[in-house]
Amino acid sequence: MSPPTDPQIVMDSLRRIVQALRQSATHSEQATGLTAAQLLVLKRIQAHEGLSVNELAAATFTHQSTVSEIVTRLETRGLIRRVRAAADGRRVELYLTEAGQAVLTASPVSAHEKLMQAVATLPPPTLEKLAGGLNALIEAAHLNEHPARFFFEDKSTPDE
Repeated sequence: MSPPTDPQIVMDSLRRIVQALRQSATHSEQATGLTAAQLLVLKRIQAHEGLSVNELAAATFTHQSTVSEIVTRLETRGLIRRVRAAADGRRVELYLTEAGQAVLTASPVSAHEKLMQAVATLPPPTLEKLAGGLNALIEAAHLNEHPARFFFEDKSTPDE
């Protein structure tokens, strides 16, 4: 049997990533009742309490508007709270509530988190090549017309 071709390797890799993300998202929702994106946001707030929405977006490698929608849903569910910063009244900081802390005790490590950790550990030349290759793939497939959102987090997702 001949070794796989480069296109096959790329497609197999994409399939593995999507399958892992889908299984992880399903498991997270079953375990906690929250989407994988909501859990990721909670975990980032737990790790760095007092983040602003913009800082949280940077910490999750996601656009601010996407994070803002998720923060609003989590606040509505009583899992986080927004607090005006004492030092700067214009700054709004994010903190977990007791209910938010409790949810995280039952939450598994997601494939999304594993991918983010792996990307963060790649050497800069490898990361640059990966980013360039993925960008070229997205453009070639004409998939760049919509902004990137969290995995499986559709804008039409109703508020919980």
